[in-house]
This record gives sequence, structure tokens and C-alpha cells, in this order.
Amino acid sequence: MLANDIVPIGIRDSLSSYAGSVFSAIPRADQRRWAEVYLRGLLSVEGKKSVRKIAESILAMPAHQSLQQFINQSPWRWAPVRATLAHHVQAAAPARAWVLSRVVIPKRGDRSVGVERQFLPEAGRMVNCQIGLAVSLVTDLTSVPVNWRILLPKSSGAPHVRKSAHIPDHVQTRPEWRESAGMVREMAGRWGLPSAPVVGGIRYLRQANELVADLAARDIPFVLEVGESLRVMGRPHHVPAHRHTSFARRSLETVLTARDLLHSLTGQHHRHQAPAAVASISTAMKRSFVRSSRTKIPVANGSARPARLITELPPNGGPPRFWITNLMEHRIDELMSLARLELRAREDMQALERDFGLRDFEGRSFRGWHHHMTMVSAAYVYANVGAERLPECARCS
Repeated sequence: MLANDIVPIGIRDSLSSYAGSVFSAIPRADQRRWAEVYLRGLLSVEGKKSVRKIAESILAMPAHQSLQQFINQSPWRWAPVRATLAHHVQAAAPARAWVLSRVVIPKRGDRSVGVERQFLPEAGRMVNCQIGLAVSLVTDLTSVPVNWRILLPKSSGAPHVRKSAHIPDHVQTRPEWRESAGMVREMAGRWGLPSAPVVGGIRYLRQANELVADLAARDIPFVLEVGESLRVMGRPHHVPAHRHTSFARRSLETVLTARDLLHSLTGQHHRHQAPAAVASISTAMKRSFVRSSRTKIPVANGSARPARLITELPPNGGPPRFWITNLMEHRIDELMSLARLELRAREDMQALERDFGLRDFEGRSFRGWHHHMTMVSAAYVYANVGAERLPECARCS
């Protein structure tokens, strides 16, 4: 039975209109109809949103193999669909921030794309999982992930793994910071979105210095929670800045960690950050001591860019928390308000896991994973932004 014979084409409602606009970049009409079927399933099927349940619920017939082929094997491009979604969200309300997120998707086997048993510092244990990366547009109305990447472990370079997961030849294993930076550049460049501060918690990112330096070198605004080992420029504690110190010694700067810079400014040793997961940003900020210190971020070619290190010292003597930003003129309360948007994005990501099938992809292919995540974002945009104000996007084709 051909796809054109079984995909419903008579439904005309707001969701159909929305699907027609969002999926307009998908070239074939039958592919666009399958996209609408999958979208309706993500929005209406209760419980686990498997391909079989979606096909049986929406089409009332056993067409899951055709729907599975559309998600896993059909060669439609996901980037134009994501760009359309992003412009739709932006048209409804300007983005206050682009929030970086990390999504852990537990898996039982080892044959799906990106699956590896690995230690997760945020969980404090080994987990067999995929790790997805997202950038969410956070507005006054909602928070929506509009761009996605999947981290590929080193084992994905093996020919048999790449063949099994249908990983394209041009896709290579890249560190997390490069994937995150690449999404930001794509959104600002190819998609043409108005810029907004990049926000996120990268405390456990192994190469946080590289991401911060990349954003700083490109003059992309950011407010990022970082670990105490982040490298910044400052005076070591044994070079005081009092008035009897010579100008040459007072101006001496070297590369320090965020923790060492705090020590040099306060003259006090503070407890190390615990390896357990970070609690939410304090809602009782007034009860904590928060300070802003001017510093610099080392970038390429031995140069440095101005930055501010924001430090929160809990009143109970607990370990300090650090944020780095290149927003030099913002007040501390404005910066902390931006930083708290990461919590909103995290809560909305949990809603995608719970209600929109974020973790329900059953396929194994690289292409299928990206298709599924794009469809999940499309469903969430429809549910939280609506079908109105869909913009004309010249860069979304």
C-alpha cells in the first residue's frame, strides 16, 4: 500500500494549517502528510508515543512501517523546519535568552546512534544513554528547544557503527562545546535570528574554557554558570593591589582559576564545589553574598576579552557558585535574572520528556533521531505558542 493511499488528507483544522506552514520546506507532499500524522500523534497519544501507537491512533490502521520509514529513513532536511519553528516562536514574543541544555536519554541496548555507557557527573553514576544537546528560545511566554545535536562517542567512528546508525560521512565525533557553539552560530547566521544572551549551566562541561573563549571571541553575549576551575585573567593572591605596590606589579596579570581569583580578592579559602548535582539558583539571593569582579577571558592568539566573574557565597559557608559573563554594564540582579532562565528551560524540557515523547524514539539512525527531536519541538511549539503568527522565513528553505 502506498503512503499516498493511507495518509489522511481531508482534515482541515488549525493543526493542519500549522503543519502545512511548519513543514513547507519538506519537498514531497506525502512526506508532509506523514509529518502531520506524527505531529498529531505526539500531541494526542497517551503514554509512550511509539510509532505503532501513533499510526493506530491517528490512522486507525496498521501503517506503522510506513510511518517508521518516514521518521528513520526519509531524507527530508530538519534544519529548515527548525528555523521555521524558531522564527515562529520569535514572532510570538522576543527571546530573552538562548539557553543551552543537555538531555540524558537512557537506553537499554547499545545499537542506537550515540549510545554509550558513560559517567554522568550531574548524576554521579554510570548510565547507558544518549546525550542530546539543545538550544532553547526562552521568552516571556514559554521556553522551546529549537535546535538539537546528539553527542557521538568515539566509538561512533568505527565503520560498522557508522553503517549501522546511518551516520553521514560529513558528520564526525566532536566535543560537546563545539556542538553547542555550532548550534549558536547556525541560529545567528544561517537562520538570521535576532541575537540574545546565551545562558546555561556548563559547570560539568569538560572544555568549558573553550566554549567561553569561542563565544567571547565572536562577541556573542553570554551568562554561563561555570565550575571553579574555569580559567580567567587576574592577579595571583601573592601580588596585592594596595597603594604601596608599584604600578608594574599591580598591573601584573596571569591565568588563574575562578576559585583562585576569588581567593585573591577575598583573601579567604572557600570550600570546594561538591561533585553532586547543582541545586537551583537561590530564590533567596538577598541572603547570599554576591559579588561581581572584573576579569578577562583568554582567547586565541594570546589575547583576552573583558568579562565579569559573578560569585555567590552562601550564608552557611557552603561552596561558592560562579557565573562568567561579557555583559559588562548589566546590574547583578539583571544578570541573575538571566541566569535563572536556565531553570525555566530545564522545567520545560521535563515537560517534553513527560508529555511530548522526547524519550520515546525507538529507531537507531542518526537521521531518525534528528527527525524525531524536530517533531517533538514542533508539537511543543503548537501546544505552547499556537498556530497564529507563523512568519514568512526567507532563510528557512
